[in-house]
Amino acid sequence: MSDCPGRVMVIGAHPDDADFRAGGCAKLWKDLGFEVVFISATNGDAGHHEIGGGMLAQRRAAEAQASGDVIGIEYRLLEIHDAELVPSLEYRKLFITLIREFGPDLLFTHRPWDYHPDHRYTGQLVMDASFLVTVPNVCPLARHMDQSPVILYMEDGFQKPLPFQPDVVVDTDSALAEKGLMLHSHGSQVYEWLSRGVEVPTDTARR
Repeated sequence: MSDCPGRVMVIGAHPDDADFRAGGCAKLWKDLGFEVVFISATNGDAGHHEIGGGMLAQRRAAEAQASGDVIGIEYRLLEIHDAELVPSLEYRKLFITLIREFGPDLLFTHRPWDYHPDHRYTGQLVMDASFLVTVPNVCPLARHMDQSPVILYMEDGFQKPLPFQPDVVVDTDSALAEKGLMLHSHGSQVYEWLSRGVEVPTDTARR
């Protein structure tokens, strides 16, 4: 029998979504001995104002790996183009298989209300997979789960159609340093794409 007290999967739409919304919790889970995996539903190859395509996808994969290394977790990127995720049958089956193969007890994802279609459809795909992961004759080559994981939504600021209302609040102050290093790993986002119009230091220490 495994000594692991539980398994946690965080599915974000892009490389860095899981870090921003659940990086602190992930550090606390790891400290408690949980198995944790971050999944990015897209490869992030459009998330920049100067570079894109394969070059950006490779850079963001390296950034995600560096972020995962900060707290010792696996960080996986799916080969779906940024801004091209749709709630299709093909991707539903992909999500069902991913969830079954890892077998999470707890799964975090986006709410299916968001200005960004990748965020919205990531939440939709998890919702669509949530019951079907227990159905043996759906995706039968990946063994079905005996029960669905507990699925929770990551915090967001959207007020319509339904404002976010937390059911569980976790104090992650003790993990702030590690979360900061995780976000620091996503240089193409934190210091470039998301900081357009802001003067950002170029040296690591000042960043």
